[in-house]
Amino acid sequence: MGHTPKSDREVWNNFREGDDSSLSLIYSRYAKSLYRYGLKFTGNRDIIEDVVHDLFVDLIRNRKTIGETSNIQFYLLKSFRRKLVRQLRGEMRYSDGPSTETNFDVHYSAETGFISEETRDIRLKRLNEAVQQLSPRQKEAIYLKFQKELAYGEISELLGMGTEACRNLVYRAIKSLREFYSPDGNLPVLLLILKHSGYF
Repeated sequence: MGHTPKSDREVWNNFREGDDSSLSLIYSRYAKSLYRYGLKFTGNRDIIEDVVHDLFVDLIRNRKTIGETSNIQFYLLKSFRRKLVRQLRGEMRYSDGPSTETNFDVHYSAETGFISEETRDIRLKRLNEAVQQLSPRQKEAIYLKFQKELAYGEISELLGMGTEACRNLVYRAIKSLREFYSPDGNLPVLLLILKHSGYF
């Protein structure tokens, strides 16, 4: 008989209580995802690797005092984002670039079999052109909503805004994408592509 998969809450509590196998599970399940998320903010892979490393070092160091969670992905994304943005803004202070706006960029790729060979390149090129019309904040919001499948309340907490404002942000982003990518109003197709496409 197979074992029933443990819930996020169980895995997290086991980790907090010193279970190293739970730590290994958390790392193997989420480290690459955090790294890919970091690439949306910066192409500096050394910084991303350092932040991922520092995040897990802090988790181990503070495992007995960190709070509970029922959504490990959200907890890690929030902690990682805070650390990475702080690091990037620190780097910007030593350059001529602005330190108040955090960049976020995405590009879509097709998962095998989702979009037919004949139309894949055309659709993805069009979608990427549409995405580039969005603000960094809109890009991040739809990434978190459709790729990470976070709830509006979680996205709003990550982005430091109210839940209703977050809903409006995603709505405006989808509206803009629909107008640019799918002027005939074929919103269901657009949402399916957003949901089932990956990111470089």
